[in-house]
Amino acid sequence: MTDDTTRGNGLTQAEYAATTDDSPESTSVIPAVKDDGSAPTSAERREARLRLARVEPWSVTRLAFVISVALMIVSVVAVTIFWTVLQATGVWGQVNDAVNTVLSNDDSSFDISSYLGLGRLVGLSLVLSAVNVVFLTALAAVGAHLYNAAAQLLGGVEVTFSDR
Repeated sequence: MTDDTTRGNGLTQAEYAATTDDSPESTSVIPAVKDDGSAPTSAERREARLRLARVEPWSVTRLAFVISVALMIVSVVAVTIFWTVLQATGVWGQVNDAVNTVLSNDDSSFDISSYLGLGRLVGLSLVLSAVNVVFLTALAAVGAHLYNAAAQLLGGVEVTFSDR
C-alpha cells in the first residue's frame, strides 16, 4: 500500500494528515464524510460535513472572559444613561415629593438621591458585573470540559457547511 491508501473514514492518509496537521490549536475538526462524487457543476451544491470533536477549554475561557467584560461595560453605561434620563425627566424630584407627602412631616426632607445616587448605583452595578464576569467565565470553562467529555463519549457535534 502507498501513502495514498484510504483510511476507514474515506480520506487518504495524505488528506487526513493535511486536515489534522493544519487545524488550529483551539479546536479539533475531523472530517466525518468525504464527498466521493465528481466535481460539482455550478448548478450543484457542495457540502462539507465536519465533526467538532473537541474544544480547547482555555480558548473558551478567554472568550467568555472577554465577552463578560464587554457585558460589564455595557451594563455600567446603561445604568448611567438610565439614571441620567430619570434625573433629566424629573422622576427623582417626583419620588421625593411623593415620599414627603406620604410622610406628611414638614420637618423631614427626604432625598432619594442620598439612597439611589449615581455613584452608589454605578458602584453596585460594577460589583454585580464583576461577580457576573467571574461566574460566566467559570461556567464557560466547566461547560467546555463537559462538552469534551460528552463529545468523547458521543462523537461530538456534526456540522454541515454548504456553498449556497
